[in-house]
Amino acid sequence: MSSKAFLETLWNRMAQQGDFPTLQYSIDNISKTLNGDLSVGEMATSVLSDFSLSQKVIRLANSAMYRSFGGEVTTVSRAILVLGVDAISHLTLGVQLLDYFHGTAPKRPEAAQALQQAMMAGEITRALNNARGINDGEEAVVCTLMHHISRLLLIFYFPQEWERVEALRDGQGMEEGQACKEVFGISLEEVGAAAAVKWRLPALIAKSMTRTRPTDDAELETHADWLGAMGWMSSQAAASVLRGEPEEAIQEALMSHAVKLGLEAADVEGAIRQATSLNASLANPPSARAAEPDQAPSAQPRQDVGKPSDAVSRLNQALVEVRREGPDASVAQLAPLVLESAMRALNFSRCFLMLLNPAAKRFGARLGFGEGMRDKLDALAFEESFVPDIFHFASIAQEPLYFADTFEPQVAQRVPRWYRETLPDARSVLLVPVKVRNRCVALMCGDWGPTPCAEELTEAEIEAVDRLAQEMSSGFMRSASQR
Repeated sequence: MSSKAFLETLWNRMAQQGDFPTLQYSIDNISKTLNGDLSVGEMATSVLSDFSLSQKVIRLANSAMYRSFGGEVTTVSRAILVLGVDAISHLTLGVQLLDYFHGTAPKRPEAAQALQQAMMAGEITRALNNARGINDGEEAVVCTLMHHISRLLLIFYFPQEWERVEALRDGQGMEEGQACKEVFGISLEEVGAAAAVKWRLPALIAKSMTRTRPTDDAELETHADWLGAMGWMSSQAAASVLRGEPEEAIQEALMSHAVKLGLEAADVEGAIRQATSLNASLANPPSARAAEPDQAPSAQPRQDVGKPSDAVSRLNQALVEVRREGPDASVAQLAPLVLESAMRALNFSRCFLMLLNPAAKRFGARLGFGEGMRDKLDALAFEESFVPDIFHFASIAQEPLYFADTFEPQVAQRVPRWYRETLPDARSVLLVPVKVRNRCVALMCGDWGPTPCAEELTEAEIEAVDRLAQEMSSGFMRSASQR
């Protein structure tokens, strides 16, 4: 079978399985950020559309590799601010790639082992790149994972043929790459490169699929060469860890290549120690998910019963984070951070930010978090000129307005049609005005879905939310003074 015919068969089998389109959809969304120029808000919206993914991103952003940025990261928006859109894009792409195979891998020993090796290789690459800069680190992790994705694709979609590869490898001592060529007529590197092109990943990732062994004779002339060499070395180390080789022996083997890649002995030692620890945790199923960086455990399902009991302390913590980033952040960066901070502190099901267009004298939603909010933003708009509804009352209020039950008759008549038609189940609603020189220039709007907020918002909570809004107001003031 020619390599072209094999790849066509692979794509057809993946499509017929029914689960691949989900991966393709996720990768398409992330690839748009890698190939585009999205704002912090747009990137945060993309990540926050998957609650489990957002928790993994936050957990990774708080890992040892990123602690040098100072302070705990509690929001996706701040993770993007301190790490950058590209780093978060690559990070989420790596998580999605591994998640795709994670559900069914435990049912098949060879797939489980291949997935474990991929996870460890990715973690080794991340640790080795700690000294080289965050963006390159996550980019290298994705390239390393793609080297292993090719093996996983063959195991999942050509199980009988893969048994022949194993027989040639284990029974006849043939190298795995040579065995794949013998059975499939295509190399693992070619499968990985084709998958990168098929999924419309950046061209650099596809180019890095050629594994460059960092020997004395090999010249690493391009960034793609370096990425390929990092992938090769991390994969070799991960395989050695899986075989149970001593840490000292693995480190000694890697050090022969480390100088070529610009790595220090301490970097190699720390990476192997981290991979060994990860391998030990994965051998213990109850604790595996907690210890695994690329597969951080899904957070507990959010409880849509209103604000949490410690809302004030959450809001105060959010205020500290916002003030830490605020002075150097643009309004476009600050707004999603404030909005997401309020959402997490008060446990909103959905929230959105409406901005005033002074020329048109209209408020329109520009940013939203929560299920389905991205598609609802265009319908959320109203004129600045006064009408006796809850949004206009909020725009002239001196502090946030809380409505415990918007279906209560006296309040329901003040809920505008455009809002009720767009969010028909929103019951308890909080509206927070953002003012500049006593004019409302933005409104933060949050709700808890169809379930009424279990308790009234206290005066302390209202004041804490207002302080968050004032930080956004200060951002608008700084922006105006710089024009």
